Amino acid sequence: MTLAATLDRSLPRPLQREAWWLSAAAAPARPAAEPEAGADDAPAPQAAPAERQGPPDEHFRWPPNAQLAALLACVVAANLLLYHRWPGLAFVPFAVAVFLATVATLPGRRIPRGPALLLVASQLPLIEYQQLLAVAFAVGGLAVSLVWARAAARPGAAQVALKAALLLLSSVKQPFRALCFASLAVQAANRGEGSGTTAQKAASRLAFPLLGATALLVLLAVANPVIEGWLDRLLTLDIHLAALLWRVVFLSVVASLVWPFLAWSGVLPPLRALDAGAPAGRWLGLNAGSVTLALVLFNAMLLVQVGTDVRYLLAGGELPEGLTYSAYARRGAFALMATAVLAGGFAVLARPYLGERPGLRGLMYLWLAQNLALTGAAGYRLWIYVEAYGLTSLRIHAAIWTMLVGLGLVLIAWQIRRDRSSGWLLARLAVLGLATLYLCSFVNFGHIVASHNIARLKGPGEPVCEAGYPVAPSHAPSDAWCRTTRPLIAGWRDWDFRTWRTIGYLEAQKVRRRMNENPGRR
Repeated sequence: MTLAATLDRSLPRPLQREAWWLSAAAAPARPAAEPEAGADDAPAPQAAPAERQGPPDEHFRWPPNAQLAALLACVVAANLLLYHRWPGLAFVPFAVAVFLATVATLPGRRIPRGPALLLVASQLPLIEYQQLLAVAFAVGGLAVSLVWARAAARPGAAQVALKAALLLLSSVKQPFRALCFASLAVQAANRGEGSGTTAQKAASRLAFPLLGATALLVLLAVANPVIEGWLDRLLTLDIHLAALLWRVVFLSVVASLVWPFLAWSGVLPPLRALDAGAPAGRWLGLNAGSVTLALVLFNAMLLVQVGTDVRYLLAGGELPEGLTYSAYARRGAFALMATAVLAGGFAVLARPYLGERPGLRGLMYLWLAQNLALTGAAGYRLWIYVEAYGLTSLRIHAAIWTMLVGLGLVLIAWQIRRDRSSGWLLARLAVLGLATLYLCSFVNFGHIVASHNIARLKGPGEPVCEAGYPVAPSHAPSDAWCRTTRPLIAGWRDWDFRTWRTIGYLEAQKVRRRMNENPGRR
């Protein structure tokens, strides 16, 4: 018994996959056959074909029984919960089913606490309100929790997120791998049934008999009316081929999305340090001299902008003729936010050169401080514009983005002060952005917009309905019931907490209005 045979029984499966070189090392070298005496004229025996040197083909192999059963369970769950309907709340039990099926393939078969908590947290926005942001959190949280649960070693957050994204992208390749498998099966049939993997051998054995039996059945049906009648009754069953085809396509897509996570070996790829190698700014022509000149020029230009903002926004200076404060605010808010974002990118690229010349750090701090002031000015301009024209969801998003840009500039200044790496900054910016989006998925911005604008438009003794403002149907104040429409929950898949709460609120308002109209019924 060779060493490779012993390893197949003793080592874990991930090590077996990477131990192909032991098989080649353990195989004894075969001595060349010596020619017999008197056989000088006989042709030399042909050497046996060399055994395959390299790792086994993992793309076209029958999956293990546990992974195949888990895949079938996920497909059945998708068929029962997701097919032919908007997933909605049904995605939550489907995500739980996929997670449990994946955990069942692990050696210990114990539910890991961290990935389970992450899965629950990622599904909460979908339970709160069905929107695109909630669906993104639900799908992304499921992918990350599966990678975290199947990771062989203690993973890092960046490694888990990167691997989850790569596995989601690899699911697109699954249909093309199936076509490649069919091509390899045909090649295996041409070489003979003794070559190829087990799946290719089975396909090569079944391809010709099935095609031949189909052709023979057609000929027999033409020659024999009895067989033709049997086939006619068999093929005229009440089967909707189009619906069946769509169901097969949908379930195939689900299997393609789930299978990469089940087939993954659990080995996380190493991450390269972001600061390794030459600075990224070198490709843009950055060096100590260019950074110094750029900081001096940029700071001088921003001093002019900050001075005009102080004069017109804070000191109450008179604007040029024909220019209103609302127009001044509208033209400047979004441009200043874009300027601050570009300033942050320049600060990150210029950071490696700050220690080469004295005074560069001070110029960089001045540059960041002025951009932070520009961000505050952009927020103040946005507030002026909202006071003049009202609040919208886009303006709320702009205000949130302004705060994020300001916090990002503060983080960049702290990174330069403490001499942190680019990976440190990128990780904290990612956490800040994801945390903001996660919290925003629980906020009813329609209610905030409607309440603010109704309070601004409604004068003393002026009903809201006569003001003509369209109240948002998600939440309406108590005195604006006349312009609201009741949302509908058709089934349990359409249920979410915000819609259910809105329906209860509108029902309570209807009862209260009837009691006010008939005070004797109290």
